[in-house]
Amino acid sequence: MLTAASKVAAIRATYGPEELDALAIYGDVHSALESIGLHPYIETRGGLAVCAYAPDGTLVVVACQDALPLRRRMLMGWHVTHVPEDSNSPLWRCIVRDTTPDDLCCDPPGDLRLDALSEAISRHLATCSHTAVEEAGA
Repeated sequence: MLTAASKVAAIRATYGPEELDALAIYGDVHSALESIGLHPYIETRGGLAVCAYAPDGTLVVVACQDALPLRRRMLMGWHVTHVPEDSNSPLWRCIVRDTTPDDLCCDPPGDLRLDALSEAISRHLATCSHTAVEEAGA
């Protein structure tokens, strides 16, 4: 059975120019996720996101309203979800933090602070009922 670290190492080994460019742009998000004990990687299938395996094998997905923009100055807020697996239709999806404005063209950007992002993710993972149920059944 592959560990989260070995899965991420395998994903990172396949990075091409697009993933490396995204890592250069969102390296601080990547580092913030690592600092709270997650195993992050850049995801480009279906749009740009920074994903990270949690200790229980579930995924945290950091994006914007849809996908992360390649121009960081276009980032309007964080939309962070927690899902059981990397799939288009997971069995459940928790909204961890959403700071994207309702009106992307007219409202000011939402809270983009990485410390607040990290805190919200840590708090969610510690209290998520899906994680607790899965750990109890394991």
